[in-house]
Amino acid sequence: MMHNNNLYDIVVIGSGPGGYISAIRASQLGFHTAIIEKYQELGGTCLNVGCIPSKSLLYSSKYYFLAKKNYYYEHGIFFHKLSLDFQKMMNRKNEIVKKTSDGIKYLMKKNNIDLYQGTASFKKNNVISVENKNKKSFKKIQFQYCIIATGSKPLSLPLPFSFNKRIISSTEALLINEIPNQLIIIGGGFIGLELGSIYSRLGSHVTIIDSMDRIISNMDHSLSMEIEKILEKSSIQIKTSSFITNIVSKNDKVSVYVQDKNNGKNRTYIGDYCLIAIGRNPYTKGLELENIGIKKDKNGFIIVNDSLQSSVKNIYAIGDVIGGKMLAHKAEEEGLYVVEHIAGQKPNKINYNLIPSVVYTYPEISSVGNTENEIQKKGIEYNTGYFPMKILGISRASGNTEGFVKIISHKKTDEILGVHMIGDHVSDMIMEATVAMEFRASSEDIYRICHPHPTFSEAFKEAALLSFENHSLHF
Repeated sequence: MMHNNNLYDIVVIGSGPGGYISAIRASQLGFHTAIIEKYQELGGTCLNVGCIPSKSLLYSSKYYFLAKKNYYYEHGIFFHKLSLDFQKMMNRKNEIVKKTSDGIKYLMKKNNIDLYQGTASFKKNNVISVENKNKKSFKKIQFQYCIIATGSKPLSLPLPFSFNKRIISSTEALLINEIPNQLIIIGGGFIGLELGSIYSRLGSHVTIIDSMDRIISNMDHSLSMEIEKILEKSSIQIKTSSFITNIVSKNDKVSVYVQDKNNGKNRTYIGDYCLIAIGRNPYTKGLELENIGIKKDKNGFIIVNDSLQSSVKNIYAIGDVIGGKMLAHKAEEEGLYVVEHIAGQKPNKINYNLIPSVVYTYPEISSVGNTENEIQKKGIEYNTGYFPMKILGISRASGNTEGFVKIISHKKTDEILGVHMIGDHVSDMIMEATVAMEFRASSEDIYRICHPHPTFSEAFKEAALLSFENHSLHF
């Protein structure tokens, strides 16, 4: 393997979850490895303006919301004076981001991975140029293999407006220095629901507008219906089946013009900020992929084969830049797969159907496998087991009674086809379902496994019994 300066076995472009995990695994397997990052901080979107800062604010805002709503009153806990220091909350978020980013820098050093700061561009299929505009320097790096992990950027709308101080993306929504009085969110997916939850809890009047007939439309219908009821109880207004016809920013206000898809009626929403959270675009700017003939599809995603190789066989691509579920853990799995594939190991092909999804609303939402609608479209006969969280002893003890666990299993074989949860701690509970489905377990298998009492995981056991026998122990 190569060990000359500027001559690497594997070069990774992008230091997000997919990129930095790829680099660490490559080093562990004995490859001389480098990573290139155009921004000053490592960690990509997830760490700097995505997963980590949003979860920090979601937890902080949740604690404030519960105190403000007298949630702790029945526990015998009283607040005589409750106040909110928004700047301190934001500072805590910034500190967590910095510590995590510093942790990745430490891991690069620990694993002897060379870090290049700057913008990467391909000159040949084994040569990359790195330009650092701040230091006004260029470096040329040779490599045997390259992994492109440059991620994605927020999508805009095909309307005559531009992002500004009042019309913002998810990046700016995590950086604003005031709590909006009125916040309009375009997009009822993961990002819209999470950021809407943060600011609603802190006192903003939040309106979520979506063109689909329901929010989180890529998840099971039952989850959409349940979380819509819960969010509207917490004063988030949700408007579905609505097209945005125009957005106008003027005098520190934003006007969003909306047409109802069903009746054609027009309505205008006015807010302090308008957050556009309709999805993300692959980011390949500056890579000069055309220099070496790497092919992209019509939406700009890099085209890869089953082994995640691009049209140039020694160059791989992973994560958001190749499409599919735009999730950090999906990118990580792809990065591990690619490095082990290059190393001549025989990693299992990634089962994209079994990549769990989580939405960090309160209560949380999680899902893995097929939705009920997908199973119906395939013409598969199935059973369902639906168990409400409120029946559990731990739900009453903790006061977290909202939500359910839903298991869908094959009618003939009883194999679990999909699991959909809403409730406290379901971001962790979904892993039991994922492991079970990776081993092609039946719902009876889950019922036969002893679950600890009292825990939220008992709902999974109960739903499993309902799925294969149409009985429950407590429902």
